[in-house]
Amino acid sequence: MGNPLTAAMTIPRHDSSLDFKPKHKWFLGFDSDGTVFNSMEIKQKRIFLPLAVELFGLQAVAKEFHEIGESINLYSETRGINRFQAMARALNSLQRHPQVRAKGIRLPDFSALQDFVRSGRALTTASLADYNREKSDPFLAKVIAWSTRSDDQYAQITKEEGNPPYPQIRPVLERAAGNADLMIVSGTPRRALLQDWGDTNLLPFINFIGCQEMGSKTDQLRFAVNGNYEPHRTLMIGDAPGDLKAAQANHVMFYPIMPGQEAQSWARFLDEGFDRFLSERYAGDYERQLVDEFVSRLRMGHPKEA
Repeated sequence: MGNPLTAAMTIPRHDSSLDFKPKHKWFLGFDSDGTVFNSMEIKQKRIFLPLAVELFGLQAVAKEFHEIGESINLYSETRGINRFQAMARALNSLQRHPQVRAKGIRLPDFSALQDFVRSGRALTTASLADYNREKSDPFLAKVIAWSTRSDDQYAQITKEEGNPPYPQIRPVLERAAGNADLMIVSGTPRRALLQDWGDTNLLPFINFIGCQEMGSKTDQLRFAVNGNYEPHRTLMIGDAPGDLKAAQANHVMFYPIMPGQEAQSWARFLDEGFDRFLSERYAGDYERQLVDEFVSRLRMGHPKEA
């Protein structure tokens, strides 16, 4: 079942290789942040949000901004959305926050960021930089600096402190690699993925790296699975609604890593989910039950347990 797209499709990324040659009948896609690595809260609470306060001059409303940002990025149905979409949402919510309005705080003009996320352009730092070469908007220049410095700070923190994956990841990858083609499907920049997966010696298990530079997760999955696998032999593992939507858009089954219950979710996959996948007993009631629980948990705002 050859896929002509794998030979002809052109997707921007740091290297020129787009070779993806299926070796197995089964396919597994893995989100990275929050799914394989406990990096979501590190990024938001220690880097993305504090740095935004500093660069965007939000010190007077820092408490409200952190609460809004954490809700959008971590504890709601928008968990895991693109960083620029998340920032536009956060600033819009902050502007309408009753306590912010009561204080008479005037936020920076972020309308150009809203225009960018609605423009249909790739939501990457490089794309934003190209966009702002035309606009010369001072706030967008700060957003570009925020995004770039956030990636740099994350790289430094993980270099100094490490970023170990959840304990069950290696056993899962060891079992899966002999039976399925494995792909990272992520909105994270490629260099950060290479560091996270490379520093923990997980890259040898991976057949292909999907990253921010390749476009959306929907695009990445389409590139990999279209025409190469039967739908009941494809599975995406993720922790955010965007992962679920990308899977559904490509008729790929979904296994949720429940936010706040990551270790338990991986243990369940190792104990039963993976065997059901390989024996083609995953689709149907089993998948629906897991997805319903996942959606309900995010809709209610999941507990912030470790």
